[in-house]
Amino acid sequence: MNIKRILPMLLTAAVFCGCGESGDTEDTTVSESETIETTTENEYKYALVRGWTGKELLDSIFYCGEYHSLPLLPEENDGFTLSENVLIFPDGTYAFAETNEDGEVTFLRFERMSAPMDFSVYGVGFDSFPDDIPQNIGIADNIYGDKEETIVYSFYGGGISELTFSYTDKQLDYVQIRC
Repeated sequence: MNIKRILPMLLTAAVFCGCGESGDTEDTTVSESETIETTTENEYKYALVRGWTGKELLDSIFYCGEYHSLPLLPEENDGFTLSENVLIFPDGTYAFAETNEDGEVTFLRFERMSAPMDFSVYGVGFDSFPDDIPQNIGIADNIYGDKEETIVYSFYGGGISELTFSYTDKQLDYVQIRC
């Protein structure tokens, strides 16, 4: 195994076994002689706290009856219209959008009152609750607020630039996704 996979597992095991507490402990030595091809830096970095890669997450964006990954070209999606940073869908619902220099949508902000009814990302939609985020998405990089009032979960890295869920009174208000 490569060191990038072993080190996080050892650190996690150390945290859970209570290393650092006083008492009798037994020393254990771990050695690995197998050689495995190295991987990219971000490929396994988030494996212990997230069950997805950035590509999997971006490919899981669902609305208007289909999966629509980011980046997205509006003209390649029947009935989508981009007007003044608003991506309008065939049913009249919409999301706020930003594009890159090639005209690809690289950021979407879906809000409860204007998003398509069937919107979800990695299975989490507007019918979700705050506890669904750590259970379905994973441990967020930043968590602001309190579950009983307003709480915001934000994920960064691992193949995405941003994934943010914001809840008020246990209702999902908006989701921002930036590839």
